[in-house]
Amino acid sequence: MSLNSSYKNHYVAIIGGSISGSEAANILAQNGIKAVVFDMNKLPYGKIEDGLPSWHINLRNRQIAEIDKKLDQENVRFVPNTKIGKDIDFLDLINNWGFSAVILANGAWQDRKFPIEGIEKFRDKELIYQNSFINWFNHKHECDFKGKNYFIKNNAVIVGGGLASLDVVKIVMIELVKKQLFLKKGIQIDLFTLEKEGVQKTLEKFKVTLEELGIKKARLVYRRTAKEMPLKAPKDDSEESIIKAQEVSRKLLVKYQEKYLFDFIPQSVPLSFTEKNKKLTGVVFQKVTTVNGKITPIKNSTFELKTEMLISSIGSVPERIDGLTYENGVLKMLGITDYHVDGFSNVFAIGNAVTGRGNIQESKRHGKEMTSLILNKDLTKDALEKWVTYHNNEIKSKVKKQINIMLKEIANKEIQPENIIEGILNKTAKIQQNLGYKTYKDWIKKHIPNRLEDELPKNKTNLKCL
Repeated sequence: MSLNSSYKNHYVAIIGGSISGSEAANILAQNGIKAVVFDMNKLPYGKIEDGLPSWHINLRNRQIAEIDKKLDQENVRFVPNTKIGKDIDFLDLINNWGFSAVILANGAWQDRKFPIEGIEKFRDKELIYQNSFINWFNHKHECDFKGKNYFIKNNAVIVGGGLASLDVVKIVMIELVKKQLFLKKGIQIDLFTLEKEGVQKTLEKFKVTLEELGIKKARLVYRRTAKEMPLKAPKDDSEESIIKAQEVSRKLLVKYQEKYLFDFIPQSVPLSFTEKNKKLTGVVFQKVTTVNGKITPIKNSTFELKTEMLISSIGSVPERIDGLTYENGVLKMLGITDYHVDGFSNVFAIGNAVTGRGNIQESKRHGKEMTSLILNKDLTKDALEKWVTYHNNEIKSKVKKQINIMLKEIANKEIQPENIIEGILNKTAKIQQNLGYKTYKDWIKKHIPNRLEDELPKNKTNLKCL
């Protein structure tokens, strides 16, 4: 993309540095616009780092290398550990910093609240939410891990649908088998081998059963049927495409069940809970049916699942920022576009900040190539990683279109005077200095965590930090 002189002396703030934010920063930078990328975390990788299970090594490394390349360039200034709405007031950023525009690319990190009144009192005890659960799973081996710690229990109940929910139930079964194989049989097996081989083949290999290991299957509960799980979107609205997509979803779920040995309970929604001694002991569900696309309760059909571990995997929404308007959990946008934020002339939103979709594996459509991958005889990690890559490419494609439209609007704005630019540079430099930030490369090198695959070179668990 050629440099356009009309864009010079414009500074744009981008909130969030992952897939959408880095793509936006790169396009702006290539056009001569200076981008300041604020990220609430030490690293800009978002759910590639904290929401994608750690067995996706190659995918993760490819994606973070791409993000690094886009953020580590002359016209991009990275400001880590800075949360807009907390460390910097959003309206202050808009009104007083002097940016030509502010782009929201902060994604969807806030879990939807579990739909039972009063159950939040068990949060991070018997009730666990997906985002913090995956973060724990990915980073618990690190010596300096300061997040929530969880202890996986038998009879876990996972509520939700989609690939993210399948990741959660996989983690539960893998962790239980890994632990019990060592405690009961003295067998050490690493996460990556267990994930690749699956629970069923691993048990067969060591001639042991779940019962012998004292493991009770996790249960995945979904409000619709297996074929209605959002694992494969139809190519179009035709009946043929819908039926084909539903069959792909059903087959994918069956493959997961066969490989990782969990139970699936369809057409059930959470209704209430039971407790004893201030601890969650069970969840009461209501059986439902679907009438004209609408979920309808079935009378006299409640049942209870006993559990001391309930994991909510019902989706994520963007975390609210004071000063912005939201509707149904997502940003309110101007009706005439899909990127202008309501109430502001120079605030835009891209990626999951607009859609409210927090699952990086979700996509409105998947090409013929993706369908053939899912229909393969064997469920392979490679197929799912290509699926995720396809979705991320979709995001980047849409961001490119959005940013190219925004470029024209930015070019028409008044050029920022030197004192405004100096103020932006001074404020961001002060934040970086307080953090000990010098260069992007040095910062990333210093804060990249110890990777689990590097600590387990011979399939032996390193216990020094566990």
